[in-house]
Amino acid sequence: MIKTAVWLCESESWWPTITSPGIIIGVVGFGIAVLLGSKLSVVNGRLYSIEDAVCRIVGSLRIFVHKKNVSDDIKYWAQKFEKTLNDPTKVEIVEMRFQTNDLIKKLIEEGYDGPNLSGFSRDVSYVLHRSTAEIPIAYECFLTVINILYILTISLTMSGPSGFVAILIVVFVLMGAGVLIEDMDHPLDRNESSLITVNLEPIRQFIEKK
Repeated sequence: MIKTAVWLCESESWWPTITSPGIIIGVVGFGIAVLLGSKLSVVNGRLYSIEDAVCRIVGSLRIFVHKKNVSDDIKYWAQKFEKTLNDPTKVEIVEMRFQTNDLIKKLIEEGYDGPNLSGFSRDVSYVLHRSTAEIPIAYECFLTVINILYILTISLTMSGPSGFVAILIVVFVLMGAGVLIEDMDHPLDRNESSLITVNLEPIRQFIEKK
């Protein structure tokens, strides 16, 4: 809409011609690339780190489950853990931490103690913490302001039909990147609109085969 208003002003010679908008567009575009790249790196690393931690947790469970006295406890814990990851609310996460503490106490009573149990406790704590972690709000606000500034800059500086083409491409690219990265920032959401989620197949297979 802004570009349409600018184009109408251009057709009536009411709009000044900006001869060298490339420097401004380049500087703002570089800033957006840096911010989006940093955010993508963080959320992508978080997604794969959660999957790796889940695999390590399942590996520990496959060892613990051979103790008869804790076999049922292990299965119940795994089911509760999967349910929590499918709906990681703060209440569920707190409850899952208590469940984990109880399981660790029983495992210690059965003679499990050492690096395997320590790794299990550390990985569970990591996954539960990361399940609700998000990019800081200040970063998100600044990125939004930069995106708006970039779109306005192109709308006001690039004239003629090329300006329309440029603004369409920019909006498509920025909106697409923003939607994908925002979806990756919530890797445990199981909504129908979710495009990218953490693969929880290892814990599901463990529960089914158990």
